[in-house]
Order: sequence, then structure tokens, then C-alpha cells
Amino acid sequence: MIKLFVFICLVSATYAELFLQRNKGATLKPLSACCDIPELGNSKPLTECSNPKLPGPCNDVQCVFEKSGFLINNQTLNKDTYRTHLRQWAENHKGWSEAVEKAIQDCVDKELRQYLDQPCKAYDVFTCTGIAMIKKCPKEAWKC
Repeated sequence: MIKLFVFICLVSATYAELFLQRNKGATLKPLSACCDIPELGNSKPLTECSNPKLPGPCNDVQCVFEKSGFLINNQTLNKDTYRTHLRQWAENHKGWSEAVEKAIQDCVDKELRQYLDQPCKAYDVFTCTGIAMIKKCPKEAWKC
């Protein structure tokens, strides 16, 4: 009888723990906190644009895009280069192909504007890319 009681307690505790892990409660975190997108940039441009980190919402992204060859000029995306980069990135990151194709469709193949106070093509494209990838975030990368 005692063995049965101990067994029931252990099983109950195990299921309670699993239930609590799955039901952590509601959250109002930005969706970007819920999808663990691996780093999209190559290390060399990221390093070059980090010392020191440039201020403002545009300057550091602009720097990385320029050094990566993603811009023809300040306000013109090099669509072929960016598209190729994203597809190559997807080859190296299993499960992300659908998200990358969504980003290409929404952010490369269309003209867009994210409406910062100042025009910044790199910011527009990068922000759009992040949003598109969150929309198609693989289940394995979802943390919330």
C-alpha cells in the first residue's frame, strides 16, 4: 500500500511539473523575444561596425549593410546580393527556408518603408526581414 502511495505521489509530481512548464502564463513580450532567430549578419561586418557601436536606430544597421554589400547606395538595396545572402544563410540554418522566402517576398521583392523620422533603407529592410521571419518562425526556435 505504501509503495502504491509513493508511486502515485511521484507520478502526480511529474505531471504537475510538466503542466507548470507548459503553462507559464500569458505574456505581453514583443514577438521578437519569442522567436530565437540566429544572427543574420556575417562576423566581419558586424565586428567592423561595433567598435564603437554607432548611435541611433539606423547607423549601425546601415554600416553592416554597406560593409556586407547589401546597398548600392544609401537608399538602394542590392536586391540580388541580399537575396543570395538570405538563401545562403537558410542553407546553413536548418528549418529557416520558409522564413527566408517570406522575408524575400515581403522585404526584397517589394518596396517598403518602416517610417523612421529619417529615411534609412537598411533599417527598413532589416526590420521587415525580422518581422517576416517571426511570422514564419520554426517551432523549434519558438521560446514563448
